Amino acid sequence: MNYPVSVGQKVLVVWDKGADPENLKKLHGELLNVVGTSGYVQLENIDRLEFGEYNNSSFDVVLSGIVQPAATLHSDDILGEILRLIKPSGTFVLYEPVSITKVSESLRSESELRSSLKISGWVEISNSQNVLLSDSEKGLIKGLLKNNDNFQLIKVECKKPNFEVGASCQLKLNVQAAVPASVAAVWKLDGDDTVEDDLIDSDKLLDAEDLKKPDPATLKVCGTTGKRKACKNCSCGLADELSGAGDEPKSNSTIAAPTSSCGNCYLGDAFRCSSCPYLGMPAFKPGEKIQLSDRQLKADA
Repeated sequence: MNYPVSVGQKVLVVWDKGADPENLKKLHGELLNVVGTSGYVQLENIDRLEFGEYNNSSFDVVLSGIVQPAATLHSDDILGEILRLIKPSGTFVLYEPVSITKVSESLRSESELRSSLKISGWVEISNSQNVLLSDSEKGLIKGLLKNNDNFQLIKVECKKPNFEVGASCQLKLNVQAAVPASVAAVWKLDGDDTVEDDLIDSDKLLDAEDLKKPDPATLKVCGTTGKRKACKNCSCGLADELSGAGDEPKSNSTIAAPTSSCGNCYLGDAFRCSSCPYLGMPAFKPGEKIQLSDRQLKADA
């Protein structure tokens, strides 16, 4: 019998549906002869494994899927449960059919099985060994799997890490290690570094000329030209301001209203030319003086 079992060990044999009772009974007897009276052998169906109420680290060795016909598929949950039941550094031997030709919906490949073992926490995973099957044994496995894909039965042996699941260990860190003087000097602050005396006074950025207020009269420009030069048919008062500088301002009654070149200025901006002096002003009746309402004179809230 080529299984890693010795005297005094506690062994769990996991079997699946379709396992031959005679083969199961024969295996049980062979294992009892090896472990002797100081050990024991437990048989458990894979579907009842999670309901067995076994304690953590109950077994030294777990053998699964070794009873022919070996059609056991080990899910991630089963692999995790067996990891809980086995002792630290204990051995797990499993037989599982894997797909060898293409991706199968019911069978995983050898690499996928090894990946599942690693993710579940198993270590020291051995190279897989092909298990020779007779035509009758292969036919029985194919019937149990209900799968016509080509498959190969493989044997894999692995171990549980040498610590219990959920174990913890306190790390002793030398948190008070001396810091080299060269490193400490980089972060050292001098007394002058804490005083904000290197900031520039914003008032010193302005000279006397910058502080002078400009003459409001020099700020007015033409809305059409963008310059301090009145456009043709100026209606904003800039032409009068430039021509009558230093004189008394003319009354509104003496200012001649600009004449329209198209005759549509009074209709509103939609009918005015691009150079119309009334652009931006409300519509009005011909000959009427333009009056802005109190609402238009107030800024939006």
